[in-house]
Amino acid sequence: MSFSSFQVQIDSLKAIFTAQTPDKFRRTQLFIYEIFRANQLLVVPETNWQLAFTTAADNYVVATVPRNSFGNNYSCITSLDSFSRPLYIDANYNTVVLPGVVAGCLPIDGIRLSTLECFFDSKCIFSLTSIASTRTTTIWIAKPLNASTPSNYSSSTLIGNLVDSLFVEDWGIVSNYSSYFDSCAPYSCSYQYIDHNTILYIITTVLGLYGGLTVILHFIVWRGWRMYRKIMEWIQIATRSTSTQVVPFQPTIHIE
Repeated sequence: MSFSSFQVQIDSLKAIFTAQTPDKFRRTQLFIYEIFRANQLLVVPETNWQLAFTTAADNYVVATVPRNSFGNNYSCITSLDSFSRPLYIDANYNTVVLPGVVAGCLPIDGIRLSTLECFFDSKCIFSLTSIASTRTTTIWIAKPLNASTPSNYSSSTLIGNLVDSLFVEDWGIVSNYSSYFDSCAPYSCSYQYIDHNTILYIITTVLGLYGGLTVILHFIVWRGWRMYRKIMEWIQIATRSTSTQVVPFQPTIHIE
């Protein structure tokens, strides 16, 4: 395989891998997401559904009703990821809005629709972790991101886009043609092709066969004839020597 063909195949495999890997993760994430939506599962913050306690007239049935977290015209029962609002906290009875952080029907919705803006500010990170912290659980406070670090993602990038791209800056796929060639170099090569015989090829082939047969027949006939003559001469010589052989006379004497 030439270097150009090798590089074309590597680029094709890289494109398929970088496209299919995030897509598989998104399908898995969407499957879990749809389970919450279709089964109307209640999350701990009760941002999508809330418990409703009925009276004795309704046999004290505990029901779940959709929460209108985004106004009377919007409901999490229709779509979980279509609505969001800025997330804020009350610090000393003063409303503090966390920049780039929003709330959704599910916590994962708010995370996906939020940006990285808050994570570049240490105060914003502290305020964000204080929401998740409880009396028994303390969230570890992360260091703020460094804005001077080169990156493909800006502070306005949605976290959902980061998740979909698997937080990958560069796939870093490196190919080495020399190593491939050393490992996969063939010991021998062969090829086949189909071709139609031409008139010239047929004529030359017939003449070649005729010339070859002429030489072979000449050799066989000539050698065969000489061998036949030698055999016949040997038979004649053997016959003459047998007919001219003298047998000595031995007289027989009878005594009475």
